[in-house]
Amino acid sequence: MTKHITITIDTDNAAFMDGNEGPEVARILHRLATVCEDGVGWFRLALRDSNGNTVGFVDIEER
Repeated sequence: MTKHITITIDTDNAAFMDGNEGPEVARILHRLATVCEDGVGWFRLALRDSNGNTVGFVDIEER
């Protein structure tokens, strides 16, 4: 059985404005990397911007 990871981030809000899109995405992905390194088992994880808004999800699907 294999696992597939899908990452979705909606960048259409204030945290990504004024040239901050790259750094904000990097911050979100860094947080995700930390969760992965901790070995936490999950199948759906909400991603939050620096304002605390849910801006996406990570889904792990076993096939």
